[in-house]
Amino acid sequence: MRNSFHFTLIEVVVSLAILSIGIAGLLQLSAAAQKRIAKVHEMWMHTHMLSQAAEYYLLMKEEEEPPEITEDFFPYENYTVIRTIEDLEEEDLPEDFNNLSGQLPLKTLVLELQRRSDGKTIDKFMIDRLSYESSPNSSISN
Repeated sequence: MRNSFHFTLIEVVVSLAILSIGIAGLLQLSAAAQKRIAKVHEMWMHTHMLSQAAEYYLLMKEEEEPPEITEDFFPYENYTVIRTIEDLEEEDLPEDFNNLSGQLPLKTLVLELQRRSDGKTIDKFMIDRLSYESSPNSSISN
């Protein structure tokens, strides 16, 4: 006599329920990971755009009215970069760096990435740099 074993209907239904819960959990994790990837890609893109603008403006001489960044260098239609130069106050510097002889003034280059559609500031870079334009030796020509 053969001894055969068969699954009952309730056992099959329970195993399918457990399997479907596992698959639903995996799909939920996958959807959350895709959202995180999209958000990180967008953040990386904004940082990349500001890095390009920073390269462009740091290679230029300081001017009172900065020129608009060219489309050849910044080919993003929906975004614009606003550049301002601010004086760095002595209170913002560590005590060891104040009142040094021959010290060049320190300026802050502020770059703001704005969305053109609504004018919202998306991201902002602040870069401290020495101001050679206002140094005592700036009148010397090359």
